[in-house]
Amino acid sequence: MTAATLTASMHRAGRPLELKRRVGTSSTFVTCTVYGKAGNYQPTQLVGGVTQGDRHIRITQADIAAAGWPGPVPSGVQASQWPAKIKSGDILDNGAIQGAEPLYEAGDLIGWVCWVRGG
Repeated sequence: MTAATLTASMHRAGRPLELKRRVGTSSTFVTCTVYGKAGNYQPTQLVGGVTQGDRHIRITQADIAAAGWPGPVPSGVQASQWPAKIKSGDILDNGAIQGAEPLYEAGDLIGWVCWVRGG
């Protein structure tokens, strides 16, 4: 699957979701809209830290890149706390991201599968 194929699929069959990151300890967030599809974990997948009610959401890197998210490191925030990738603690579809696995095709980052709690 190419980046264009994944993006077209998500825009056709997915729905718009809000991806957010808190700026430091403030109540300010940087946000962008991404398209994605959510699924629930099956009972056999409830291992480790995954709990009932957690979801996995697949989103496209193209939407993130087009929005320029998360942007430059804000004043007063350490660069190590502002990676240019999805991280635990970011928010997707009003749920807290517990982890995110990048999706690659031929060495190119095309999307993410995010483990989300709540929302």
